[in-house]
Amino acid sequence: MVGKTGSDDDVPSKKKKPTPKTTPSDSDSGGATTTHAFQAETKRLLDIVTNSLYTDKEVFVRELVSNASDALEKCRHFYLANGEDPGLLTVDIKTNEADGTFTIVDTGLGMTKSDLQNNLGVIARSGSKEFVETLSGGGGDSSGSVAESTKNIIGKFGVGFYSAFMVAEKVDVYSSIGDGVGHKWSSTGDGKYTISQCAIGDGENESPTRGTKITLQIKESDKQLAVSSWAVESVLKKYSAFVSFPVMLNDKKTNAIEALWRRKENEVTDEDATAFYRFIGTNASVTDNFAFRLHFSADAPLTVRALLFAPTDNPERGFGGSQSGNNNESGVSLYSRRVLIQQNARNVLPSFLRFVRGVIDCEDVPLNISRETLQDSALVKKLGEIISKRVIKWLTEKAKKEPEKYNAWYAKLGVFLKEGVCGDESYLYKDLLVPLLRFESTNVVSNKDDKVSKDKDNAGNNTKDETKKQTASVTSLDEYVARMPAHQSEIYYLVATGGRKQAERSPYLEAMHARGFEVLFLYAHVDEFVMQHVRSHRGKQLCSAEAAEFDELGDDSKEEEKDASSIGAKDGTALSAPVMQTLCDWFATEALAGKVTGVSTSSKLTATPALLTGHEPEAMRRYRAMLTMMADENTSAKLNELQNASALELNPKHAIVKGIEALRKSGDAKKMRVAKLVAEQVFDNARVAAGALDDPREMVGRIHDILEIALQNETPGTKRVTT
Repeated sequence: MVGKTGSDDDVPSKKKKPTPKTTPSDSDSGGATTTHAFQAETKRLLDIVTNSLYTDKEVFVRELVSNASDALEKCRHFYLANGEDPGLLTVDIKTNEADGTFTIVDTGLGMTKSDLQNNLGVIARSGSKEFVETLSGGGGDSSGSVAESTKNIIGKFGVGFYSAFMVAEKVDVYSSIGDGVGHKWSSTGDGKYTISQCAIGDGENESPTRGTKITLQIKESDKQLAVSSWAVESVLKKYSAFVSFPVMLNDKKTNAIEALWRRKENEVTDEDATAFYRFIGTNASVTDNFAFRLHFSADAPLTVRALLFAPTDNPERGFGGSQSGNNNESGVSLYSRRVLIQQNARNVLPSFLRFVRGVIDCEDVPLNISRETLQDSALVKKLGEIISKRVIKWLTEKAKKEPEKYNAWYAKLGVFLKEGVCGDESYLYKDLLVPLLRFESTNVVSNKDDKVSKDKDNAGNNTKDETKKQTASVTSLDEYVARMPAHQSEIYYLVATGGRKQAERSPYLEAMHARGFEVLFLYAHVDEFVMQHVRSHRGKQLCSAEAAEFDELGDDSKEEEKDASSIGAKDGTALSAPVMQTLCDWFATEALAGKVTGVSTSSKLTATPALLTGHEPEAMRRYRAMLTMMADENTSAKLNELQNASALELNPKHAIVKGIEALRKSGDAKKMRVAKLVAEQVFDNARVAAGALDDPREMVGRIHDILEIALQNETPGTKRVTT
């Protein structure tokens, strides 16, 4: 379970703490108080550390806990190398609101008088760094345990310690190496410090038996931050929740959640992972869950450990979406050896992966001196590419192994993957993301059988129909290509923002049905931009069904066409080519003068009288409309020309087209007027089907005229206009 330690090293021992036999001691351990000045450059640097180096004062807690953890790690290594039990290894914090103090105690190796002078009197001198250099230089055991201990040294004591002066007017350090002698280091940060001998014990001015105690006298202005128990606890849970030793605050353990990314995937239960996810998740509630989790580790080219989650729901839904407006902010926290460096780390993952939640722990991450920002942008970019490609590979594996679960997840969060295809970094990830896209299509439908139940009320005159919702499955581009017939050369798609029913009624599907071609349905406005960026897949070009061009169907396809054509015509006969040429010329020059670029006979249509061709794609129409609102008169006029840059194709077999031709040739002025009205309506109907009619109100008056004529023809005693 989360909260239990994963190794014996993390469990405090109850054995008696031995005194190290080989620990160096001081000969100058007299009781006199000595005053020392910081090195010349140190006083100035101390002022920078105290006032300018850190963004938030609260990080002093992180730095002191990191240093304490560092000391405990060195202690554990020292004792294990000598075959002894290190005893109780803990970090104990006490806050006292009454006297305004913050105290942190570790049971590490402690420091001698010279250690206090060298490590605390010289800023930016790192005891940890010396320890690691000693090991790497041949000192100590060369076993794997030593190497692992080396990796766990996380503090730079010389700098992080001085963050205490951001909130403290005075800092006292009590330390002992376990030899019965304690020393006190004290400073107000004014350029000098004192060192004196102190007693061993649990008293206020006494050193622990072995280890270090640091007491901060908190400034009045910072007491709410530094001595308030709840404030300190929140900082500990934010920055130091995964320190490998118990961290106690006022006798309560604060790091109850284990650093699960350090464990193998098969060692982490679903319950542990869920608790961890809710702990680290941004604005996560007790009911939030994840769809997939990824355990990732690598030692080259960078040492990385990560535990990442794909949430079940879109984290940007509703009012919670992108409140900051900065897509560079992610749901991933960046750690270095279990210590938080950046929460919601920016510029690590590309913006389209901002839905990912979890932890990335990189031992090689390049930090500035405050450990708050990243320095080496090239290395950070490399880290981001490694994690990003692994996340995409992970989703690809889930899509293959758990297709139904992946499809359900994609329905809610697929918009992020589409963004990746179209985004600024698409050149890096597009080819990896395209196989993850999913669309409905003409050939893929599930749960098709509808269940209809009729319930009558007591009066027996009302009926309630309850139809089971038809749910469509989805397909990938890989699956689409695998189903393509040999004579199909392109991947066809159709934009239908109104949903599946709108798509299935589109006249642009008629040619596809007649030829047996599958068509992908695109319901989101962004989908067309996605297709324009994809362009081709597995050697097949992507083509909008609205822009597809076909030759006349051969004789072997006439039977399929005949069934469809009977919907709009009583017989399968077509107007002759000369007649159609004359009719098309009349449409272009008289009925629709100035509205189309041309009118021609269609080879695509079977059940619809006409369709629009050469018009703007749906996405471009929306873009043009946006530009029109911001443009001046001349620009608006040019943009409107684009709107009218379309042609019309007529179905020579359809009854309406034949009727228009009959009325046009009648020579009767009233019938010819009706022919023109119907021709204009056929054109607007084609524009509606193509989604190219911006203002449908312009055809309302014409519809009224056509209805009036139709009613006159059907009313007794009136002269009928017939076709």
